[in-house]
Amino acid sequence: MTLGDGFNRRKKLAADLETWINRLTAAGRTRRTFRTKDIEGSKAFEPEPGSEKITTRHYTIEECRERIEEALAEDRELAMRISLTNQRAKAPLEELDGSVRELSIPELLVLKSDIIPKLERAARAIPTLADNVNVVESTDEHVRHRTISKVERKKETMSDKGMKVEEIEIIGYDVVETTDYGVVAREAWNEIDKIQDYAQRVKHAINRANKTELIEL
Repeated sequence: MTLGDGFNRRKKLAADLETWINRLTAAGRTRRTFRTKDIEGSKAFEPEPGSEKITTRHYTIEECRERIEEALAEDRELAMRISLTNQRAKAPLEELDGSVRELSIPELLVLKSDIIPKLERAARAIPTLADNVNVVESTDEHVRHRTISKVERKKETMSDKGMKVEEIEIIGYDVVETTDYGVVAREAWNEIDKIQDYAQRVKHAINRANKTELIEL
């Protein structure tokens, strides 16, 4: 049995345990319900037609407890074997810097669940240069661009014929100048892709490590 088989078996045992605990709860009693017109005399507790319902138990208390004990015993042994194997099971992993390391399953799981999501979040936060802007200055460190918006006002006048005429009058311009220190978008995307490839390598390393044979107690 491999480490992966052990994890799957424990999942099955957990489901079986839940089933047998529920059956144990129902194993304590049977019930008969009905409606009757009399509780005394010759027809006392005689059910009215169609009103009788009987629930029966399918397993005894002893049977349920025996199956629960069996499941718990197997689960405990597997948990111990998995714990011991986890300390020894390792797989090679190519790191982000290109180096290769042998990592244990706990180390790989920390990378998968904790470190990699943080790396990706940080990469997605990298500012990128704005596209389709009016660049007014460019250096090795930044790009300065400008947006211009008209500020308009409606002006009403009267024509020679006494009709109202509306005209749009430009009264100024709103100017926003931005100094953009972002990186080229492709660089940010490449960084995200690099981390996602790393996440896939970690996943494959975990799968390889899970093929380690379980230690015998």
